[in-house]
This record gives sequence, structure tokens and C-alpha cells, in this order.
Amino acid sequence: MMNQKITTTRTSFKVFLPWQDENEEKWLEELAMDGWMLESVVPFAYRFRKSIEKSTVIRLDYKNSWDKDYQVYLATFSDAGWTLLTTFGNWHYFSTNPQNEMIPEIYNTNRTKAMKYRRVLIGLAPLMLLMVNPLAHAFDFGSQSEVTGFDIGLRVFFLLAAGLFIYSFLRVCIKLILLKTNNRE
Repeated sequence: MMNQKITTTRTSFKVFLPWQDENEEKWLEELAMDGWMLESVVPFAYRFRKSIEKSTVIRLDYKNSWDKDYQVYLATFSDAGWTLLTTFGNWHYFSTNPQNEMIPEIYNTNRTKAMKYRRVLIGLAPLMLLMVNPLAHAFDFGSQSEVTGFDIGLRVFFLLAAGLFIYSFLRVCIKLILLKTNNRE
């Protein structure tokens, strides 16, 4: 007889960018329905633990843990029935089990949802400033007498990464503008 080890954890690799938080929530909810509850997140890697299949609602929120009202923020979520699963940077992954068919929402108006994306932009802004100097150097070929293939590859990689970051920043801006434009209160 073979000893079969029951897998109790698993890691999945997936890319979600800042404006794709609703897609990420749906994906995490589907995995929870299949019995895999989120345990931790690192860039593009999600660790899950085996759990009992159940209807679980997962929502992401963006809040700086250095804010002076951070403990009040966490207590507010807890009082509303949300459990903090994990954090990744300033992203917070909350879950709750709905008691009926009504799905609870963290943000129930476009105005309050826009506040979340405003915090995301504020979090991304310093990174945008940090990219200016390396981006300028990526275009500066005059300072080297010989440019190697590695130099070119590194510059292409950095330009692609910077392009993706700028695109993400703009997509969050567009999402914020659309929420403000379609303000329903």
C-alpha cells in the first residue's frame, strides 16, 4: 500500500495589475469555492491552504499600514464581519461568508470606490518619481564607449517594465475618472 500525502497547500502564479483588482477577487473566490483559501501573496505568487468548500466573498482594499488610523481601519472591517486574510504591500485581502444571498460590499458607491483608487495612485506616485532617473539612463548610450548585448537587454527589460508601470498608472487614472464621472449616490 502506498502512502499518499494529502496536499494541504498549493501555490499559484498569476499576474494582476492594480486596476484588475475585481478580476483578482473573482479568481480568489472561485478558488475558495474549490476549497483553496488564500494564505499569502508575494509578487505574482499566491499561496493557498486547503479548506472546506464554502461561499466566500473576497475583496481587496488599498490602505497604507503606516497611516495613523490603521488600527481603526482594521477594527472597522472586523466589526463589519470581514476577516483579514493577508496583506501584500498596501493591498489588504479581506474575506467574509455571506449569511444570505446578499453579497456584502466594502464600497457601495462609486465615490467611495474612487477613494480607494486615489489611494492607489498616491501609493504609485513615488515609484513613478523613482523611475525618472533610471529611465533617462536607459536612453543614454553616449556615456559608454562600447555597448554590450547585456546592456541593451537590460535597457530593453527596463523600458518594458517602465512602460508597463506607466500603463498601469494610466489605467488606474482612467478607472478613477470613470468612477467620478459615473458617481451614483
